[in-house]
Amino acid sequence: MKKLTAPAFQELDIFDACADEMDNGARTIFTASRLDIQAAAYAFSAQSGTQAWCHLPRARHGHREDIIAGGLSKGDLMDLYDKGVIGSKGRPRDIHDQILVAAQGQCPYCAGIGTARTLDHYLPKAKFPALSVHPHNLVPACRDCNTDAGAGFPAAPELQPIHPYLDKDCFFLERWVYAEVIRCEPVAIRFFANPPGHWPAVDQQRARQHFADCGLKDRFSSQVAGEISPLILQRKSSLAVFSSAQFKAHLHVVAADHHLLLNGWKRTMYLALYENDWFCSADFNGNWLAS
Repeated sequence: MKKLTAPAFQELDIFDACADEMDNGARTIFTASRLDIQAAAYAFSAQSGTQAWCHLPRARHGHREDIIAGGLSKGDLMDLYDKGVIGSKGRPRDIHDQILVAAQGQCPYCAGIGTARTLDHYLPKAKFPALSVHPHNLVPACRDCNTDAGAGFPAAPELQPIHPYLDKDCFFLERWVYAEVIRCEPVAIRFFANPPGHWPAVDQQRARQHFADCGLKDRFSSQVAGEISPLILQRKSSLAVFSSAQFKAHLHVVAADHHLLLNGWKRTMYLALYENDWFCSADFNGNWLAS
């Protein structure tokens, strides 16, 4: 939904920084397992080339005692993030905070509706523990998107959520979120996913699935009232001198604003208003629903 620049940190920077803060015994075990963590990072990179992360090997549900990489168990690697990164007062936490701040507070999964206050494991650490501190697996997210993602990850390519760092440009540069104006009191907007027909079927389904999984139909709609009510008030007052064509042009200014996300709620809403002849011609005085 919103493209983010991938963190500039190397694959094992956080892993190594965590190891540096451990006591000698734990550091020895983690250092001895480093090549296996590196192999998992290589596999992640390989699948990122085709956006096929769902094909990576998964850990069993539960079973924290299962050995995942070298001498490290699933529990060790999950705790590496919770204790070694979140609980750190040194470089691991500093890297975490740099990744979080880079989103400038906007959650990329929901196109900035939510405030990014946490890092989401795109591939959940419970399923992919060897990637628990891989910088490209840590994505700034709002609590709603992070919570909705849960601890699972789809097994089919067409159900994978959009990756803000590593996914295809089409998800960010082509329009696939649309809206329609509902002629009622108050005016409502219905948002929906409609990916371009020239996209591969797997990408079309991924877009629809991401839209559904993040609850964007309702979350986008919840933003409308605070924007459209003042707009209608302006149309009835300071913009009342505008002809329908002039009001349409006024709406187009926002609809064409490249500073707004192409598939974000605000630009999508203004595009729908601009394209709706009834909304452009209504003066919103008297019996405007029948006009």
